[in-house]
Amino acid sequence: MEPELLLPDAIEVLPPAYPTLGESWGVLGWFLLISLVIGVPLYGLAHWLLPLRVPVYKLGTGAALSVAVQLALLGWLRWRVSPARWPGLRWNRRGASWQLYALLVVLVPSQAVLLSALHWLPLPNWTAKTFQDMAHYPVLSLFFGCLLAPVLEEILFRGLLLRGLLRNYSPVVAIGQSALLFGVFHLNPAQSLFALLMGLMLGWLYYRTQSLALCIALHALNNLLSFSSMMYNGTALNEAAQHRILSSNSFLLTLLVAGLLMGGLLWWINRITSPAPAELAG
Repeated sequence: MEPELLLPDAIEVLPPAYPTLGESWGVLGWFLLISLVIGVPLYGLAHWLLPLRVPVYKLGTGAALSVAVQLALLGWLRWRVSPARWPGLRWNRRGASWQLYALLVVLVPSQAVLLSALHWLPLPNWTAKTFQDMAHYPVLSLFFGCLLAPVLEEILFRGLLLRGLLRNYSPVVAIGQSALLFGVFHLNPAQSLFALLMGLMLGWLYYRTQSLALCIALHALNNLLSFSSMMYNGTALNEAAQHRILSSNSFLLTLLVAGLLMGGLLWWINRITSPAPAELAG
């Protein structure tokens, strides 16, 4: 009689975390669909009920509808994705150092200076007039642009998309894909390139720290700096003035200093942080 073979129990294969690369592009589709199904009818209703010819009403309504679409998208994804695949949110990694938040005071202005060099590129800016108008309404700009937008966008792009992608792919692929989506979602060439580069920074920072709160703080400070600059200048500089500033020796020196500061800060953050493999895999 042959001995009975004892087979090991079947190994349970867990589904991949949400999203995969294909599903991450699907989020863009859901965003556009929800914008059409919810955003457009609500804007039409607001136009019927409110005097949208008044700039503050028009700007406030547009900003509120943008928030409503993002909330609807997050709610739809949470309902549609099974609990077994939902990556969950992690606001702050245990033991995150206060030094990381302190570094943002230098990191954000350095990043802003470096990204200002993008003005050398003649990219279309379809929403420039909207942001110039918002500069005349500080409370509206601060509430929507520096509070709600950073929170909702970081929950979606770093807290959900990047967190799930990091569980399924290498950090390079995950961070690159989330940054690319972050740029495309802005649907404006000038903003999209800026957002893509900023998304790389935010993605790397989240990968190293696992702190969504830190990414929200960086995003909010960046928006605050941008809106403060617009409020101070009043209106955008004309092309000739921009060219004079961007071509000046003082601006080139500022770029060099900002680059050195940025490099030093990234080196320091890389030194005092480490990714959490167990968290990303579990």
